[in-house]
Amino acid sequence: MHLSRSILPVGLVALTLVSCGPSTVAQCNEFADVINQAQVFKDEFETEIDSFTQQAQGAESLGDIQTAATQYISAVDNVVGSIDGMVTSLNELELADEQLSQYRNGYADIISGSAKELNVAGEAMQLVADAQSEADLSNVLEEFQGKANTAFTNLQTLSQDESTLVNDINTYCGAEVPVGDDAGPAEAPAAE
Repeated sequence: MHLSRSILPVGLVALTLVSCGPSTVAQCNEFADVINQAQVFKDEFETEIDSFTQQAQGAESLGDIQTAATQYISAVDNVVGSIDGMVTSLNELELADEQLSQYRNGYADIISGSAKELNVAGEAMQLVADAQSEADLSNVLEEFQGKANTAFTNLQTLSQDESTLVNDINTYCGAEVPVGDDAGPAEAPAAE
């Protein structure tokens, strides 16, 4: 199975604030600060997934496969913990602006959904890690593929939803969204 680097949807809200009122500007910046935290754990997760992919591709024995699977499960557990912390931070944001509050709730729902799907992918990989023999591994591969593929498809949908929402947030907050960049969030420097 090929695992994409986009298994974790993450958006950076890049704000160049020009059109919002002072309180909205401050709220947009607070919101951006929380969302931008995701870049750190996204980079760490991608590094771990790259390492997993290399290990999995070079696996020559059941032990090699189990080691790679365990590494993947650990990476998922770490990023899900980071996502849970980010959801808590989002929920603690006091946003008086009703539209920003709706965006926050939507964003929290999307990343919570991502954590759920990552857990499903981790559970699928646990089937591989728990295989005691090559016969056991053969017996769980179909279930693993089904769960992993469903989780990955759902993660892709959530990533698209996140990208759309981040673009909406950037537009609302007066951020510059690169022309023709419908597939991803703006990546301009965050407002100071």
